[in-house]
Amino acid sequence: MKRVGIITFHAAHNYGSMLQAYALQQVLLNMGCDCEIINFRTRRQKVFYYPPFCHGRWIGMIRRLFLYWRDVIPLMKKYYLFESFLRNKYILSEKEYQTVYDLSNEDFQYDIYLSGSDQIWNTSCLDFDWAYFLPFVKRGKKIAYAPSMGPKPFIEVIEENGRNIKKYILSFDSISVREQGTADRLLMLSGVCAPIMLDPTLLLPSHYWEKMVVRLPLVKEDYIFLYMPSYDERVFMKAEMLSNRLGMKVVVSQICEWAGHEWRKKHNFQYLLSVGPIEFLNLCKNAKYTIGLSFHLVVFSILLHTPFIVIDGMNDSRIRSLLTLTKLESRSMSFSMTDFSPYFSPIDFKIANELIANKSQECLKWLRRNII
Repeated sequence: MKRVGIITFHAAHNYGSMLQAYALQQVLLNMGCDCEIINFRTRRQKVFYYPPFCHGRWIGMIRRLFLYWRDVIPLMKKYYLFESFLRNKYILSEKEYQTVYDLSNEDFQYDIYLSGSDQIWNTSCLDFDWAYFLPFVKRGKKIAYAPSMGPKPFIEVIEENGRNIKKYILSFDSISVREQGTADRLLMLSGVCAPIMLDPTLLLPSHYWEKMVVRLPLVKEDYIFLYMPSYDERVFMKAEMLSNRLGMKVVVSQICEWAGHEWRKKHNFQYLLSVGPIEFLNLCKNAKYTIGLSFHLVVFSILLHTPFIVIDGMNDSRIRSLLTLTKLESRSMSFSMTDFSPYFSPIDFKIANELIANKSQECLKWLRRNII
């Protein structure tokens, strides 16, 4: 039995990050591997995902506590839902590591080190660390499964990092990436031509995720689920237009500094903040529509057969690859469009899921060939 250590964004309080880490571990366990996630959590990452009123010095914390006074309890619940998922859904290494130095000083006994998936190779990402290129590995096989360099790799991964990337990439035994944009950027920076693999969440069939959804809907009435990891007012405006067209409220699970202002006052927007990864699946599954700018929102809308609209999706390398694979390019709506009529046409999820299943078999074969 091969011992596999995974390193990824497993501890980022981001729905997609945690669900993809969970999926990858489950896939490897299903293959018969003795697999654990290396519990690498940088101080920067930990602090970033604290509730907003827990940041900075005590004076700033008190100010933010007043700003978020009505959201303190749901935001604390949200934080602990993510931490609970981390503790209860993963098999983690016994120790936690905060730096590459910590990793380098550990005598790991893995046969295989697997880096991936998510945006772990996006050097502009707040969670980024060179540890995700496996420089700490002393012995054992080094594999990259579907890491991403982000929505726009030619902008976010700058030339100055190219020398380091090339050095680390050439030490890998096998490399694959998640989308064409990352493949193109990697080829330019290192000369390595990497095959494109599916995000780990797509390697598990739909019924697997259906079982994780709590049976009762979190929201009782019809609703539109809006999700994007970072705020873009134009996307909120699109969601408001769709809400007015359908006569449904918009449910939002994210909050930032802006949330105490204009959009919190809208009668057709509901903020449901105590939402962890499993609750996210519930909101995706039971929505009448999902709308936003998020790769994993598109993933789970397809897997859970929920009609979706992705704003400006074809300008995001990750989303474009997924929509092209599933022949759902028409579900991307540009910022300039105002007519929603084309998006009310039914989606043939059967075809989309068959295309994913075919690609999934190719990805699983690649993993078996490189791991077993």
